[in-house]
Amino acid sequence: LPLAAAPAPPAPPPPVLASPRRTTELEAQLLVLEVRLDGQVLSDSLGAYQDGAQVLLPLGELARLLTLPIQVQPQEGGASGLLLKPDRPFALNLRESVATVNGRELGFEPRMAAVVGDEVYVSAQLLQRWLPVDLKVDMATLQLKVAPREKLPLQERLERERLAAGLAGNAQPARTPYPYTESTPGLASVPFIDQSYGGDARFGRDSRQYKSAYTAYVTGDLLGMEGSAYVLKTSDKSSPDLRLSLSRNDPDAGLLGPLQARTVTLGNVVLPSVRDIMTGSPKGNGLLVSNRPLDAPNGFDRHSLRGDLPPGWDVTLYYNEALIAYQNSRADGQYAFDDLPLSVGRNEFRLVFHGPLGQLRVERQDFLLDQSQLKPGQLYYSMAQQFADDGSSRSVMQADLGLSKQLSARLGLIRRPRLGSGEPLSFGQLGLMAYLDTMILSSQFTGLQGGGSLGAFSLKTRLGRFSLDLFHTQRLASSDSMGDVADGVLRRDELHLNGSLRPSGLPVLQLDFDLQRSRFPGDADTKLAALRGSTMWRGTALSNSLRWQRSSDFGNTIDGVLQLSRRVAGVGLNGQLLYRLRPDASVQGMALSADRSLGDGYQLSAGLLRSLDSHQTLASAGFSRNFGSFGLAVTASYSSTREAALAAQLFVALERDPRSGRWAFDGMPLAGMGAVSARAFVDRNMNGIRDPGEESVPNAGFLINRGGRHPVLTNDEGIALLSRLGPGRYAEVELDTTTLEDPQWKPATAGVRVLPRPGRVELLEFPVVPTSELEGTVWLVEAGGRRRGIGDAQLELVDEQDRVVATTTSSADGYYLMHQVTPGRLRIRIAPEQAAKLKLDGQLELAIEVPADSNFIAGQDLLVKLAP
Repeated sequence: LPLAAAPAPPAPPPPVLASPRRTTELEAQLLVLEVRLDGQVLSDSLGAYQDGAQVLLPLGELARLLTLPIQVQPQEGGASGLLLKPDRPFALNLRESVATVNGRELGFEPRMAAVVGDEVYVSAQLLQRWLPVDLKVDMATLQLKVAPREKLPLQERLERERLAAGLAGNAQPARTPYPYTESTPGLASVPFIDQSYGGDARFGRDSRQYKSAYTAYVTGDLLGMEGSAYVLKTSDKSSPDLRLSLSRNDPDAGLLGPLQARTVTLGNVVLPSVRDIMTGSPKGNGLLVSNRPLDAPNGFDRHSLRGDLPPGWDVTLYYNEALIAYQNSRADGQYAFDDLPLSVGRNEFRLVFHGPLGQLRVERQDFLLDQSQLKPGQLYYSMAQQFADDGSSRSVMQADLGLSKQLSARLGLIRRPRLGSGEPLSFGQLGLMAYLDTMILSSQFTGLQGGGSLGAFSLKTRLGRFSLDLFHTQRLASSDSMGDVADGVLRRDELHLNGSLRPSGLPVLQLDFDLQRSRFPGDADTKLAALRGSTMWRGTALSNSLRWQRSSDFGNTIDGVLQLSRRVAGVGLNGQLLYRLRPDASVQGMALSADRSLGDGYQLSAGLLRSLDSHQTLASAGFSRNFGSFGLAVTASYSSTREAALAAQLFVALERDPRSGRWAFDGMPLAGMGAVSARAFVDRNMNGIRDPGEESVPNAGFLINRGGRHPVLTNDEGIALLSRLGPGRYAEVELDTTTLEDPQWKPATAGVRVLPRPGRVELLEFPVVPTSELEGTVWLVEAGGRRRGIGDAQLELVDEQDRVVATTTSSADGYYLMHQVTPGRLRIRIAPEQAAKLKLDGQLELAIEVPADSNFIAGQDLLVKLAP
């Protein structure tokens, strides 16, 4: 009888992936979070998605960062693993919307989890219910704060590392950087472009006005430098506003030969402020050359933050997690926070940018002022010349020289116009700074050409949780031109306290206290006291500032500013209230803006503005959507003067991958960032170059700065465009081995270090080599030729340069197995130290030829005996 046909095996279930529409909706709400555990940054680039009131976190990536034994299976739509202990299993099934935690099945809303690409994204609310950690997503600062309810393996490892560092003399082990791939701007490149198109119509009682505007921020290579241009063209002006600059930045000080510069800028430049002499300069063109580190403060005790801010955007500034300032976009497309004071200890500035389409991004700068002392003989300098648009000119030359381990000197030459008359004034400065164990002392003498001088002294130290700064400024000699130097004071004394209080059961309270007394010519004096308190309460950053001032001319005044900022559960809120308590209590002005994410990229916004000077009130409301590749916003407003307005704005950013020639469109700004075009391929001949016939590696992921994985995976051609890499600081890029489809594949190099530049795409190659498994037995040959296996034998795999590339230990019966052995000529040997200690002789090593197409090499036995 004929055999019956065997039944066909059941078809595998289709992969559980979010629908294309759902994926597009989530990608339009991409967030990049900083992950903190016990105050330590685990990753500064964890990709997440905001979906209405929920924040979806990558389960696999989070488990990897926290060393939780959980693996995701995106094709099956689930995950499995352990919750720290073998008797606490964990499983996730997205098809049935069920999670199994400690043997209990827990259901959840299907929308609270999704598979995007090769990752499983789960609501933070669910994850902290399932996992032994509390997860707090701070949308105001884009931080994910992890608070374990049980000690994690990662915490135990970090404790061991800290203990080992303490035993070694409190020296933190240096992390070996990856090899640097040089990045040099070319003659010209296809630029990145951030552009917006806007139009508005205003309807008054007797008039109608129509206006349109186009803005573009363009960056790219030009003439071997980093070129940038900002263009603003409005319909009511015949010519556009234009800002151009060419610059080069090199963290390793390799510019201009013997000058060893780190920064060179032509065109639009901003001069650094000089205490008591010159504040931030106006708009103008010129030249700036400096060898100061790119991530260092731009003054000894002051720092200024400036940058680009597209139309419709706002930026909130936090200092040591305290809300201190807020700015909207200006006509020149920039923001400016000038002369921010620095104190001994931590100085962390965090800029949170919020766009009109719900976009969010964060920039962070962190300084330890007491660790910025120059080494003996080390020289930092900056030279700048600017010609302002009003025809005036300014120049600044400053140099700091390390004299000893604790002492450094400062020399400065400044030239600027006199306020009011434009007459040029020239200044010279000489200062000394001493970095002692518990304080920093500085003194400075300023002389004015033609007569007049000024002396200044400062002390910086800490009192418990608070930093203490004392300043004394004294006019030493007078002249007619000293009226606009240091605000014309004869003498000024200042005290500044900054720190935090941590009351039990209450939020941390950040306090900033200033006390100042100034004496002017004619026995006029001014006293000032200012206090700012800031806290974070239920996801809302609150800050209130009070300033009392008493002067001979204006009497007593007390002013205040109340600020709040909130980014929680899809709701954004920013507000400012300016008020006066003396001489009469009144509200000076008010600004309030709110927005709410509706999911699917939609957002509603509203605003209220009240000005006491103009006695006008303006109310506005808007609707926007981020489509992923572009964004569209429509707003309407009505004022107390019975003027109505209707406006629309379209925003789109463009970047091009030079490797594939494809253009990418985005609803988030790109021009201020750098990018990497990473290509992964199987390098069969191990020459580091992709040759014809060598296959691509699709669906491979990349880790940035040894932290979070970039959300973009390689396509079928093995190419991934990794965007939004911060410029001016090295970025380390490495293949995520957990995303490689073949377990026998191994990256040929651990990683690559590159310097991202605005508007430039770096081309990086990531060859992957097929590896083999190597096995054998270590035999001890005894008298009569008998053999028995040797346990705990230390084996080393050595390459042709005599470098140890892998190690293992034999089991009790002498068997050993080595994984992921790269092709080439190698040697397997008993560790020489162990062979000498045990007095082993015989076949202590064996030469091995590992071919490129091998999967398993067996029988690599070592026959040893005891030496006579």
